[in-house]
Amino acid sequence: MSVWLLCALLFSLIGQTEQNGHPVSIEEVKVDSEESYCAPSDCGAWVLKVTWRDKFAEKNESEKVGYDIEVLHTEQMRPVHNETIHVMQDKTSYYHWKWTSPIPLQCTSHSVRLRRHNEQHIGEWTPLYTHKGRDLDAATTTVYPHDQVFVVGSNITFCCIVETDKRPLSVFLTPISNRTYISEPLLFEKPCMPNIDCDVEGNPSGSTMFIGYPPDDQNLTCITRNLNSLECHWEKGRNTHLTVNRKTNYTLNGRVCEFGKCVIHAVKKQVTNCTLVARNPLGVKTLTDTADPTRRVWLRAPSEISSVAHARKVTLQWSWNEENYASFPMICQVKLNGKIYNKTFNGEGLSSAVLINLQPFTTYTAQVQCGSYEHFYKWGDWSEITEFSTKEDIPEALDVWIHYSEQTTSVLWKPLTQQQSHGIITGYEITIGKMKKELKTQLCYNITGIEKSGQIITVSANNSAGRSPPSTIIVPSYPGEIQNAVFNWLKRLCLNEVALILFTENELDVGRINSSKGGLEMSWEEYPSSTCGYVVEWFPTYKKTQCAVAWEKIPKCDSGACETWKRSGIFEEGERYTVSVYACTDDSPKLLKRSEGYAIEKKPGKVENLKGKNKGRNVELSWDEVPLEQQNGFIQRYKIITLLSGSEPAESHINMAWTEVPEVHLKLDPGFYTFRVSAITSGGEGDYATHKMNVETIDQMISATIVVCSTVTLIFMIITVLCYRKRKWLKKVFYPDIPEPKLAGKWMTKGIICTEMTEGYMKCEIQEVHGLEHPSITESLHGHDLISSNSRLVPAQHFNQNISKSPVDVSYCPLEKLTSIIGERFL
Repeated sequence: MSVWLLCALLFSLIGQTEQNGHPVSIEEVKVDSEESYCAPSDCGAWVLKVTWRDKFAEKNESEKVGYDIEVLHTEQMRPVHNETIHVMQDKTSYYHWKWTSPIPLQCTSHSVRLRRHNEQHIGEWTPLYTHKGRDLDAATTTVYPHDQVFVVGSNITFCCIVETDKRPLSVFLTPISNRTYISEPLLFEKPCMPNIDCDVEGNPSGSTMFIGYPPDDQNLTCITRNLNSLECHWEKGRNTHLTVNRKTNYTLNGRVCEFGKCVIHAVKKQVTNCTLVARNPLGVKTLTDTADPTRRVWLRAPSEISSVAHARKVTLQWSWNEENYASFPMICQVKLNGKIYNKTFNGEGLSSAVLINLQPFTTYTAQVQCGSYEHFYKWGDWSEITEFSTKEDIPEALDVWIHYSEQTTSVLWKPLTQQQSHGIITGYEITIGKMKKELKTQLCYNITGIEKSGQIITVSANNSAGRSPPSTIIVPSYPGEIQNAVFNWLKRLCLNEVALILFTENELDVGRINSSKGGLEMSWEEYPSSTCGYVVEWFPTYKKTQCAVAWEKIPKCDSGACETWKRSGIFEEGERYTVSVYACTDDSPKLLKRSEGYAIEKKPGKVENLKGKNKGRNVELSWDEVPLEQQNGFIQRYKIITLLSGSEPAESHINMAWTEVPEVHLKLDPGFYTFRVSAITSGGEGDYATHKMNVETIDQMISATIVVCSTVTLIFMIITVLCYRKRKWLKKVFYPDIPEPKLAGKWMTKGIICTEMTEGYMKCEIQEVHGLEHPSITESLHGHDLISSNSRLVPAQHFNQNISKSPVDVSYCPLEKLTSIIGERFL
């Protein structure tokens, strides 16, 4: 290194002497670097600055002069750049030249030399002027550049300075001095913070870079909020991806400010020019705006907003925190429940507004914002949300309807919605003629008996503010609906003939209603006497309960399109509904049409009481229909499956039949069959009922009967023979001889007492009288009669005429005498 410095010094001394008789004209040469923006002062310099003076320039001020400039890596004396420039001669000033190096100037020493030339001759090179690199004195492994900022898309060459006679192991492959190695240029195509490491024998050293964008702020706009100063706002545009001390700095008209907080004083009614400068390490962006404070007013939000509410209106009040707003003409609008109120309010320093046509007994939220009335620029900030509730008012009129069932007539009304009730409903009042009744929560009232017909019924709802206007309905004098209800009631009591005699002419046909996309649709012909439209009533046909009736009133119109009704989404699947149409008249509702149907049909329930009988091969199956409440749709037909049971456990399918009536006739071969019957609706097939039976021919039945009778006869004969042969044994087992009793004492002779009975029979009793001498017999007979008897009934013609025929006479004779009369079989 010392030899290299000595050579450079000698070369410099020689260069300052005259060469070929021409002295060197360039003097006062200075070589320096221009530091880049980075946090540490030694993060990497890329620009080499050269300044000099030319002593010959003073004599030829009007001519251009040229200079050749050459830059070399000092240690290797390898040229890395040369350039020729032409400048106007200046006898008083320095000449300046800059060069941007592809590597940081700290990586190695750079030397510069110059020479002057013109059309007549080329001067000699100046001595070398050197900018020292950090490879001369670096104590540790160092990477350049480090902690520096570059724009996205930059190609950067890094260098690593190591100790003498050592070599890095990473991307630094090309030596440019004894201690410095450089990398290939690296391209950074997106914002990032890369780390570049230089590993020397396991001791890594690194560099962190910051890749981002220059400022891209846009749309500078300056407005006034307090009528005294200007606030400037703008959009940041593209993100620079630079933070902390590398972020963008702003100045507005020379005053430092933060993003969104730039404020300058404005003279009232005077146009102000605003200039914003945005600067970061990668560039500068300048924005300008010309603002007229009278036309750029953005009012602040009202404060301390309050309300005074009534049933249908409210007064909103607020105040302003800016004194200059007190006499400023402004226009204000209100946001009510999240929607802009349909009216604006204006005035100088406006501080109140009245909102009308509000819903009673309703909670509202409100906000207020204002703007300039004379030169409207934009709406100001919204105030804080205030909440208020309007007071109660009398309810609206009830929707009342009358419904006729088989046994009762009911007055019904719909519950009022929150918007209709205008408060909390405390009860209802119903008036029928002179009778008034207060009801609490029920929504219907039953009136029984046709004697109530022709009366006017009114119903009203009550809340704390008062009573609603009465709703009126008239009970028909003898409505066809009551006739229809009584007709159905008589049929249920099996009084069909009475029902037909009384009401055949008045019975209303019940049709099927059309279902449409999960709903019900009904149409009818126009009724000329209708004065107030029509009423459509519907209810579950088989699950109707009190107050379960729904209805809808359809106003009358001239277009003829009012005679159609369609609703969906309110009906249950598999439920049959009865829908009726009434004409609304000045007198009472007139029933026009009635239909039943399903909005959505489901698969039906199971058929009941499936049974079968056969005559030979002819089989007749019959069953009861699915109960109406379980049909879940209109029964379209029945499906009958016939299965033949064979020797194997499985049953073979031999027949499938369809029928629309609950019976079917089949002709089958002899065998054991299983029948499955199921009902079908448009919603699907229901569960099947099962019946099993054996099908036989007449010859088989006769043969089976003969076989059974023969078998029974044979068994009877065998039993008879066995009983005869074993009669003595059977008598001994079941009827053994009873030994004659042997008792002591004297006994009265046996006698027979006979009494004549009706129908030519005599009642005879054989009696024995015991003696009393034997004490044991006396004790054993204690509490019993001493006379025992045995009675028989015999025909009267067996007796002699000396026996009395009187029913009350009783004859007595010894036993021996009557033996010949009665015979041995009566003893």
